[in-house]
Amino acid sequence: MLSVLGAFSATFEGRELALTTRKAKALLGYLAFADGAQDTRERLIALLWSESDEERARASLRQAIYEIKAACVAAGMEGFWADKKALGIAGVAVTSDLDEIVHAASSGSIHPRLLATQRILETLFDDLDSVDPAFHSWVLAKRQLLHDRLTVALERQLPAEHEEMDASSVAQALLNLDPTHELACRHLIRARAREGDIGGAMKVYKTLWDLLEADYDVEPSQETQDLIVGIKQMPPAAPSAPEKPPAPDLKLLITLGPFDACGVPDEKRHLVNGFCHELVACLARFREWSVRTTAAMPDPAPRSWSSPPEYFVEGSAYEQRDTVRLVLTFRDAVTSVHVWSERYTITLAEWFDIQEQIVRRIAMALNVHVSAERLRRATSDTAVPLDIHDRWLRGQALMHQVTPADMKAAAAIVSELVRDAPDFSPGLSGMVQINNMEHIVFPGHFRERDKHLATLRIAQRAVQLDPLDSRAQLALAWSQLLVGRTDEATLHAALAVELNENDPWTTMAGGQIFAYCGEYERAQALARTSLALTPVPTRSQMTYLSAIKFLCGEYEDSAKAATSGLDASPGFAVWKCSALAHLGRVEEARAEIAQALARSQADWSGPVRAEPQHMLRWLLHMFPIAVEPDWERLRAGFKAAGAPVDSVAFYRP
Repeated sequence: MLSVLGAFSATFEGRELALTTRKAKALLGYLAFADGAQDTRERLIALLWSESDEERARASLRQAIYEIKAACVAAGMEGFWADKKALGIAGVAVTSDLDEIVHAASSGSIHPRLLATQRILETLFDDLDSVDPAFHSWVLAKRQLLHDRLTVALERQLPAEHEEMDASSVAQALLNLDPTHELACRHLIRARAREGDIGGAMKVYKTLWDLLEADYDVEPSQETQDLIVGIKQMPPAAPSAPEKPPAPDLKLLITLGPFDACGVPDEKRHLVNGFCHELVACLARFREWSVRTTAAMPDPAPRSWSSPPEYFVEGSAYEQRDTVRLVLTFRDAVTSVHVWSERYTITLAEWFDIQEQIVRRIAMALNVHVSAERLRRATSDTAVPLDIHDRWLRGQALMHQVTPADMKAAAAIVSELVRDAPDFSPGLSGMVQINNMEHIVFPGHFRERDKHLATLRIAQRAVQLDPLDSRAQLALAWSQLLVGRTDEATLHAALAVELNENDPWTTMAGGQIFAYCGEYERAQALARTSLALTPVPTRSQMTYLSAIKFLCGEYEDSAKAATSGLDASPGFAVWKCSALAHLGRVEEARAEIAQALARSQADWSGPVRAEPQHMLRWLLHMFPIAVEPDWERLRAGFKAAGAPVDSVAFYRP
């Protein structure tokens, strides 16, 4: 039994495991959260000794393992094991005080500690989270993920607002987790009023008001204010709230298409496109719905009894008096009835406020509760200077074009941005993306370990600044993979997906990383999730899908995914070239390879001449394939098509 909330401790059948070092405690605590209560030595070193050199880190890990083994033997526990590659706990049920709380909530009851402690999940590994910067980032992400999941489990226990059932303990537990949870607050207010405790009801309301005003600069919702007015007018009984339809059992779908920016000048379109991208990222952080993106709004798909409710968000922008106006509509996908429509002025000064307004409007329309704390956490970085945010949006817009000219321009913008705002995590992540893509965008630029190591340090800094940003976690995963650290790469890829599991780009990119590292089933599952979130997949999704399918040995699907014209860089054509050869379509493969070489030569800018052997080496070394037999299959396809690749060897970072 582990105590991970507050001071860490471990016991077995009532006997304490006497661990003296914080690293040993953190290692054992982490294993309780790991899949199968086990993990690799490499990943544990990356998590707990990220700032140590390899030799010292391995020695420290051995010392921690020795300490845990000795403590287990002394307590009569035989389940802890370690071999040359991994370690874990087997044959013993690993439980914790946190498990008891989560299990109780999932079973429809309230654990006493939820009623006794405010913000209890902030105490997860409270005395251990500073043992290493990487472990600290992991703990912060886990706290938030567990907070959201526990909140959802408790919300399911709250009765509908028109019901008079008393669930004060549930409401109090929710308020202890999130003091801005207005749904829980209203339930407590009604419960106090029904008991004739008008003063108690008003005290609950005043506490909420003061908190929202002081920390969030907002007032309680109109619904909460109306409830208080009713209580004041008709004491002691509170009026029943208008009956609302129950929330659907099936998970909601929200589909967003690209906003129409034809009416906006080119120099301002980055605002519209950036706002659309950021709105998708914001909405995807809420687990109450799934978010899908599409190149164009599709006609409603045939519905059945099992079809989830779906809604479309559509936007069009135009310029008015030197400002950008956005018309946003929210409509039912089946009936096409417009639930609401609103006009917004997109300015950097009100960027996050507008996002909050839109999310709140959507949540209200879907009868989903979103507290002020969750909303602010999902939308805000309000301390960012407007100029920094604008430059970041411009850099992102250019980078997404994936052309040499645009990438150079993006790099110039982001470099200056990072110089002026060294603690702006999205800016650092943007620089990491640009650096990690340089050898892909610029034909003739080869992967260089020293450059990737320098970029890795930037990625680590971005995650330290904002561990809850899935983009930062994903950028760090790619950086780790490019220097050959596969265990660390999959660790951060998994965190990125957990933090933003409703985002199609995050899930597809995460799947790509797992495929490169040989975890094919997980890669396939994430690819399926990404496609399910996107009725009309983007070019990037299909490009990544082609790679995933090839690495999983599904050559026909790989060739189909690599539809003509989807590859922004000639390097992305390698999957189709090799897949066609493996399918016996050698002539088609030769034609594809010839085209890839021609495109490479046209934009070649590397230090060596654009000769076939150099271009083929560039193409085959572009992607960080960690499993050598997978890379050999890629090269074998080129060889079968007649390409002279015998001299090209597997790249080891």
